[in-house]
Amino acid sequence: MTARERLRMHLVQALTRSDSADVREHLRAALREWEDLPPTPLVECPVCGRIGLPERIANHDCWTRRVGL
Repeated sequence: MTARERLRMHLVQALTRSDSADVREHLRAALREWEDLPPTPLVECPVCGRIGLPERIANHDCWTRRVGL
């Protein structure tokens, strides 16, 4: 799960668990702002050339790491 996906999950969970109308309205506003965020640019792994989201490329199982290059 990406940082953006986690953020949305937490906002939605907070919205569904809130008893305050004011808090729910603020959370709805935060979700609208989240929806308007520009997409995260894709990056390329400098080692193997794989392309993906920055946090996933940083943690992917690069084939060169497995063979010890």
